[in-house]
Amino acid sequence: MTPTFPVIHWPYLLPVIFVVSGAVAVLLWDTFSRSRDRTFLAALTLATLAAAGSATLSALPGLPGGAVSFGGMYIFDRFTGFVFILVLIASFISVLIASAQMSLDETPAGEYFALILFATSGMMLMAGTRNLLMIFIGLEILSLSLYVLAGYLRFDLRGNEAALKYFLLGSFAAGFLLFGMAMIYGAAGSVDLSRITTHLNAHPLSRNPAFMLGLGFIIVGLGFKVAAVPFNMWTPDVYEGAPTAVTAFMSVGPKAAAFAAFFRVVLMVAGYAGENFTTVLWVMAALTMTAGNLVAIWQTNIKRMLAFSSIAHAGYILVALVAAQKGAALATGGFLYYLLVYSFMNLGAFCVVVASGWGGGERTGIADYAGMGYTRPVLAAAMAIFMVSLAGLPPTGGFVAKLYIFSAAIKAGYVWLAVVAVLNSVVAVYYYLRLIVVMYMQEPADGENQAAAGSARVSSYAFAALLLAVIGTLELGIFPGAVMEFALRSGVLLN
Repeated sequence: MTPTFPVIHWPYLLPVIFVVSGAVAVLLWDTFSRSRDRTFLAALTLATLAAAGSATLSALPGLPGGAVSFGGMYIFDRFTGFVFILVLIASFISVLIASAQMSLDETPAGEYFALILFATSGMMLMAGTRNLLMIFIGLEILSLSLYVLAGYLRFDLRGNEAALKYFLLGSFAAGFLLFGMAMIYGAAGSVDLSRITTHLNAHPLSRNPAFMLGLGFIIVGLGFKVAAVPFNMWTPDVYEGAPTAVTAFMSVGPKAAAFAAFFRVVLMVAGYAGENFTTVLWVMAALTMTAGNLVAIWQTNIKRMLAFSSIAHAGYILVALVAAQKGAALATGGFLYYLLVYSFMNLGAFCVVVASGWGGGERTGIADYAGMGYTRPVLAAAMAIFMVSLAGLPPTGGFVAKLYIFSAAIKAGYVWLAVVAVLNSVVAVYYYLRLIVVMYMQEPADGENQAAAGSARVSSYAFAALLLAVIGTLELGIFPGAVMEFALRSGVLLN
């Protein structure tokens, strides 16, 4: 009997190999080198992410379709490539933000940056597979890294509380996800999404309650990771308690990876669940948007406000997921474009929170930003751009992203869902623009601290992160054509 070996396309595996190798290199350098220079470790981490991004971009032009390795355990198509670029950009900017956060200066740098890279590899595995078990493995690599990062400031009680809450609730959600995968395996005889689809086409009677219940459990597990209602209870406390650089990272990268897995599962399998399943996603999207925006209005802490804002944006992305089930390429392309825009504007907002502090502290209360338009005009201007984009106003990327998603929902026949999304966007304008009003139209409450903050210097890391975020937010709003065309092509080749 001749043994058969799985086909492996090594060039398309290079991005993941680079990230994992970089994580190991950072750990080894931090362990055996006498000079544990934080700047060098940050540079090594940034170089690793840049190399992975270069390998991803070089693999895309010669890719006629999906390159499947390890029998479907790893798949690289343009959808995968787009998500890879997105999470690598998010990780790159997150490393810059972490390098600028003074409260992390006394913590072990090698372990922090290695955890960022390991989390990035988990996100890439989640996006680059059609196998349910690989999705779970990628999710666990990501989650375990985030649990540690959330409580990285060991002597910060709020950070310890955030890490414990995230760990307990995340473990509970992972149990739902794994149990759902087991039930789908029992119903369809495989954990490969392509084979599950083939089996369901050939045996309609296998669309049994076990399959439906398993699919529902998977939605619970992935819904927790994207912070969709009613699985969002962890978000505000974890966002507030974790170090701001960690909060910035977990608000973008993990959400992108989880939604990428969400799209693969829903578009390949959920069509066999019937209209009732689509209705569940419809209701989840509406509730997520509404709950996130309404609760954000009452927040006085900017990290909690951005947490509920993140929940609301998860609802907008779920609108694209609902519309994509009708086969609309605009929905999947709009989903990818929205995630890219969201990465820039959300990371930029958290970067301002880090850079606007003084003496190692941060401005976490919205009232703390009073008068910042005069004491820190550059930071205030950047924050204003990010708030305008998060609100979905022109000429920023947030406006274009919402326009594509809402248009896709209307074209797919979900007019009322689009109406709910538009009304929620109107509500969101209030609490986003409120911060701009505070920065430019209110006097600072503490003149001495404001004077100290005004004389504080923005670190070169924070400046680089802000520059990238501002350019990305404005570029995707003023010149969206090329990126949106690439996003549409990436959505069409999803398989």
